[in-house]
Amino acid sequence: MTATDDTMASEAGTGAADAAPPEGVTVLADLRSHLRKSKAGISGIIICSLFALVAILGPWLPLIKDPTKQSLPDRLTPPVGWGGTWAHPLGTDQLGRDILARLIDGARISLLVSVTAVIIAAILGTVLGLVAGYIGGRIDTLIVSAADVQMAFPGVLAGLILVAAFGPSVWLVIIVVAISSWMVFTRVGRNLVLTLKTSLFVEASELSGTPSSRVMWRHLLPNLVSSLITLCVLELAAAILAESAFAFLGFGVQPPRSSWGLMIQQGRNYVTGDGWWIVTFAGLAIAIVVLGVNLLSLWLQSFNDVAEREQIILERPGA
Repeated sequence: MTATDDTMASEAGTGAADAAPPEGVTVLADLRSHLRKSKAGISGIIICSLFALVAILGPWLPLIKDPTKQSLPDRLTPPVGWGGTWAHPLGTDQLGRDILARLIDGARISLLVSVTAVIIAAILGTVLGLVAGYIGGRIDTLIVSAADVQMAFPGVLAGLILVAAFGPSVWLVIIVVAISSWMVFTRVGRNLVLTLKTSLFVEASELSGTPSSRVMWRHLLPNLVSSLITLCVLELAAAILAESAFAFLGFGVQPPRSSWGLMIQQGRNYVTGDGWWIVTFAGLAIAIVVLGVNLLSLWLQSFNDVAEREQIILERPGA
């Protein structure tokens, strides 16, 4: 091969490298490709997107009434199709408040509590899991023991203690849900770090004198992201259920604000009489949203499966 040929080959190699898409773009392309074949993923994204849009844009949606406005002459108006009118499509409760408006207001509370609690738990649990798995020794023993104690401590009891001390509030529910789930992220993160810390790239970083903090945040943490995102989505469903349970017990949002769990608690005396729709629609809202989040987590788990990822790579164009 002549010098000219070497130059041309070098330029061709450079051009191919420049044409190769970044890793992040490749992962997004793989996600889209995998999503097209996943009915669970498509259904989960649609349900979760609608839930988020309704929760965020609820107060500005047209024809949505004030969820706290009472109208005793309209109390226990049935939904459309059961003798009701389009003035209240899903009927009204025992105080004449519009059920649809209260469901949307409850969605805002559920989104605020569940997302905030999961973010706090994920940050705290991931940091502790990284430290426990990489540092090891007494620190690992201390963190794992704390996680074991927390897992044995009922979340409802923690809620009762905090309510007795500070009174019921939305932020109290966020704190209770967060401290009831951080250990899940800690255990998963620790186990992943224990697997990764013997990898060649970690050992090479340590031999080159890289500080432990840099090894954890720059080398180990990026390899945990995909698994932790899947865990976050899975814990989101548990957080929505926990918020509804705490609201039902009276720990969370207080009247006149709305919450799905609070609607069930207030409508339980009417479930077998003139007012079955209060509990029914609130329960359906919880069930549908939790189903959507679980479907989304199933898709993410499937995407992160090693065999599935290998199949996706083989199906890439030009592979």
